[in-house]
Amino acid sequence: MDTYQRKIITALLIATFLSAIEVTIVSTAMPVIVDRLGGLDLISWVFAIYLLTSAVATPIFGKLADLFGRKGIFMTGVSLFLLGSILCGLSQNMEQLIIYRAIQGVGAGALMPVTFTIIGDVFSYEQRAKV
Repeated sequence: MDTYQRKIITALLIATFLSAIEVTIVSTAMPVIVDRLGGLDLISWVFAIYLLTSAVATPIFGKLADLFGRKGIFMTGVSLFLLGSILCGLSQNMEQLIIYRAIQGVGAGALMPVTFTIIGDVFSYEQRAKV
């Protein structure tokens, strides 16, 4: 693996780590969030909307990456995920949190499929299993 490939794999791992660790952080912090924002009856939507938008966005971003290129779509996904994360931190009520989690979920829907596609593009067939 050369330096170029190492930089790419490092960036992909960081982005994948962000989307993977998100569930752990939100589920751990949710009791405090509900206490401060209220809306206990909406708590399931905080998790469901993220999963729903992520599941819907995954095949869409996979196709867009094929049509328009991996890098731009990956950067769009990372940007949407980070924007959603910032907005979630700034939300003032549960409704805002749910909407912002939807934005975050759309971004996360771009991260996984495009990450694996980039790995397929950058690494040879023999290297892919190792990576």
